[in-house]
Amino acid sequence: MAQQQTVIGYDGNGYSVNDRVELHPGTDLWMQGARYGTVKGLSLTPNDRVKVELDKMPGKLFAGSADTFRRI
Repeated sequence: MAQQQTVIGYDGNGYSVNDRVELHPGTDLWMQGARYGTVKGLSLTPNDRVKVELDKMPGKLFAGSADTFRRI
């Protein structure tokens, strides 16, 4: 069985694929009301490591660093 990869969010807690997350309040998307989503994938590149499908924009993936999100 493969071990699931975990990354550390802006609050210091870990999260992984399929977890619900909140964007950091300092992001433009958060200010526009797109605050929550589901992690769909992780990559090795630091600046776009986490792929998230936001609730307000279904069907589109947004990428950011691990500390752009936190698990809820």
